[in-house]
Amino acid sequence: MKLLRYISIVLIPCVVMSSLFFISCEDDDGTYIETPNGPPVIDYIRLSDPESSDSLIVSATLGTGIVIMGKNLSGTREIWFNDQKATALTPNWVYNGNVFVSIPTTAPIVKTDKLYLIDANKDTLEYPFVVAIPPPALSSAKNEWPQEDEHLVINGNYFFAPVTVTFTGGVEGEVVLDSLTQTKLEVIVPVGAAEGPVTVTTNFGEAESSFHIWDSRNIILDFDTKLANGWRIGLRENSNGPLAGNYLVVRGNIAANQRDEGPGAPAQSPLAMEYWGGPAGRTENFYPYYPNSYREYALKFEAKVVKWYGGYLNLCLSIPTHSGNNQEIWSNTYNARAIWGPWAAKNAEYKTGDQWITVVVPMTEFQYYMGAPNGVVYTAGQQFVESAAGTFSTWMLGSPQNTGNAVEYYIDNVRFVKL
Repeated sequence: MKLLRYISIVLIPCVVMSSLFFISCEDDDGTYIETPNGPPVIDYIRLSDPESSDSLIVSATLGTGIVIMGKNLSGTREIWFNDQKATALTPNWVYNGNVFVSIPTTAPIVKTDKLYLIDANKDTLEYPFVVAIPPPALSSAKNEWPQEDEHLVINGNYFFAPVTVTFTGGVEGEVVLDSLTQTKLEVIVPVGAAEGPVTVTTNFGEAESSFHIWDSRNIILDFDTKLANGWRIGLRENSNGPLAGNYLVVRGNIAANQRDEGPGAPAQSPLAMEYWGGPAGRTENFYPYYPNSYREYALKFEAKVVKWYGGYLNLCLSIPTHSGNNQEIWSNTYNARAIWGPWAAKNAEYKTGDQWITVVVPMTEFQYYMGAPNGVVYTAGQQFVESAAGTFSTWMLGSPQNTGNAVEYYIDNVRFVKL
């Protein structure tokens, strides 16, 4: 008897609840769908996150989950934000009192600052709601020195059509719409473009890049007129896709944990390059010196990698008056060092093909000790000496991954610029 009474209680709600809350039963998949008892009404909108459910909102960003609160909402079949349709609604998220939905991730072309609820009869309820979309954010360019017939690739966020790119000089480039995404755009560099920043404009605002195209600011080495002057001046060539004139070559069959500087001094070593200060060179830092100024700057250069697996390029700084010896590459006496090895991210051979790229090394990355009790080992945490940044050297060192394998890449336009 107790069992039968329990079963009868379970079976009653579909009938009772339909009279109280206007529920009808779907007989195809067993899903209960509430039936509206009048025209839909929106009272307010809140976030779907339970921890923020008490916060009433009138605006939200792309992709945000929200809950539309009101009355007689269960007849809703579509929801649009501006001119963008939300993902298809499911009965499990549509009730008389509320509807759960996510704002589309695609930005609108036509911005009305309204959402629209469409029911089974195609009737539409409008409600003021702003999809907040920031202006474009420009973080970097794949290559700040684009060549003829090369597209300028800009990385960032909030790139939505229609979008324009204006170069210094006031000329616009043609945006390659087939490759446009929210975080990347490509633009054909137009005739008349000049050195300087670019401006990206969308329906939601505009932003100017901090990076410059054909950036010549504070170049310390261009390997044409600004040359290394130490015992090893580096190997220079200009026959394999130069950006402009000569470039530095790093090349060799690198052994495991190799610490070779290359040919004796003075020489165009393919493994080491030294640019000294001192009486015949620089007597000041590569950037303005004041407390923590280095945190505002980055080392930049263009690079083309033919093949690279194993080993790191050591980027070494020393005091401006340093000259006459090469201890800044051998030891950590003068300053912390940075290391560059793009192959390490996937532990596989890295190459850029026929393209040059811009490498950005924030000065805060100069934080490594280099020691070799059992080979070439790097340890982060060395304090950066702000006043010791007027000498710059590079040194290619092997790592355990090297097995005599060939490494070859090129570097140009070494500069220190603000981030």
